[in-house]
Amino acid sequence: MAESAAHERSTISLPLRAAVVAGASAADMLVNFPLWIVAKRVSAGLKLPAMSELYKGSSALYLAMGPMTVIEDGSTSVVIRGLGDYLSPTVALATAASVSGATGALAAGAQAESIIMRAHATQQRVWPTAVAMQAAGGWRSVLAPHGMAMIVAREVPYSGCLFFLSGQVRSALRSDVGTDRFGILRDMLAAALTALVAGPLSHVPATIASHQQAHAMPLQDACRDIYRASGMRGFLSGLVPRTVSLAGSLFVVPFAIETLQPLVM
Repeated sequence: MAESAAHERSTISLPLRAAVVAGASAADMLVNFPLWIVAKRVSAGLKLPAMSELYKGSSALYLAMGPMTVIEDGSTSVVIRGLGDYLSPTVALATAASVSGATGALAAGAQAESIIMRAHATQQRVWPTAVAMQAAGGWRSVLAPHGMAMIVAREVPYSGCLFFLSGQVRSALRSDVGTDRFGILRDMLAAALTALVAGPLSHVPATIASHQQAHAMPLQDACRDIYRASGMRGFLSGLVPRTVSLAGSLFVVPFAIETLQPLVM
């Protein structure tokens, strides 16, 4: 299973693979952004968004999440090629997928997420929020925002699940027979099962990051604030909508990649 995943990456150039993953990320954003923002707002202690706000910040987020996913996928490929001669394909893929989460979060994801969550908290538009953040805290508040460490802690297990565990579960559930009439349903089940791992593993740092981003708050203060408001259960706020959103992503992204990649090769 891991061997086929590594082979799939080696048969396409990194630029073409990046274009495929960018397309898959766009499909994911279209389908799953509303649940993602609901989960983020609940985790941050904000009220549910109005219908008009369900896609607020989605374009800005795609400008970060698209590149972040591309970076995560690309760095996974690079690390696999570097470790392939030293580790088994399974171990190399698992290691590469997890390490790539930190790379993507630091390079692109944390900055846009912070601006978007702050915009939702202050009920401003995204661009004026970015300008206000820069004016108040300088470029550091935009480029190294509150919540960055927790975004890294969230993305490591999520990226490992997306680029490693998801494929293992899908391969285990797929039929060995030539045509599997239930292939899409099996992939949906695989995504749901993987989300049940990815959600709980990555949710506490996701909750803390959301609180930091929305309230422009350091890590220690955010943890204290969450605990004071809801106790330990506060760190699990938004788990259900986020896990459902992750299940959508874990289905849409691999499905879109598998559909698009043959078209560009």
